[in-house]
Amino acid sequence: MKIKIFPSGMLTVNTLLVFDEISKEGLVVDPAGELDDILLEVDKNDLTIKYIINTHEHPDHTAKNAWAKLSFPHAKLTMHPKTAKTINRWIETDFGKSIGAEYSPGPDLTIEEGDILTLGNSEFHIYHTPGHSPGSISLYNKENNFVIVGDLIFKGSIGRYDLPGSDYETLKSSIIKLLEQLKKDTTIIPGHGPNTTVKEELIDNPFIRELLG
Repeated sequence: MKIKIFPSGMLTVNTLLVFDEISKEGLVVDPAGELDDILLEVDKNDLTIKYIINTHEHPDHTAKNAWAKLSFPHAKLTMHPKTAKTINRWIETDFGKSIGAEYSPGPDLTIEEGDILTLGNSEFHIYHTPGHSPGSISLYNKENNFVIVGDLIFKGSIGRYDLPGSDYETLKSSIIKLLEQLKKDTTIIPGHGPNTTVKEELIDNPFIRELLG
C-alpha cells in the first residue's frame, strides 16, 4: 500500500492518494485544492480511483469534491450521512467562501461505523468519530497499520470543538474509542500537519493525556 500526501488549499489540508500497488485501485481523501499532482501520480502508476472520501463536512476538506468527481467520474464520492446533510451549508458560509470552496455533488455512497471499504485485498475499517464535526470518520487499515483521522487528532493536539456542531465530550469519547482499537505503533495520518503514532501521542500530546486522565 502506498500513501502520498499532498498539502492542499488555503488551509493546507492533507489531501491523500492511497493506492494498492497490485490491484492498481486507489482512493483520494479530502480533495482540498487543485489535483494536478494527484492526476500525474494516477497516470504514472496506471491507477483506477475507486473512492473519493471526505473525512468530514468542513469546507476546507471538501472544497474540490466537484473537481475530483470530474477528474475521476467512476469513483464513488463517499462520506458519512451526517456529512452529506450539511456539506453545502458549510460551503455557503463566510468560511467556505473565503477559501474558495465549491458546491459538492451529493454522495454516491454513505458509510457508517462498522462499514468496510476495500482496495484490492486490503480493508479500511470505518469508525464514526464525531466531536470536531457530527460527520467525522476515521479509516483504519490493519494490514498496513495506519489510520486516517481527519481533524480528530493532530501531532501534539486535537481537533477544535468550538465550531457549530462540535462538542468536547463527544470528541473526547471518539478519541478514546479509536485509540483503544489501535496498536501503539499505528501511524496516525491527520487532516493537517505531520504524521505521528499512537505511542507518540499517548506520551507527548498534553490534550490526550488530559483526556485519558
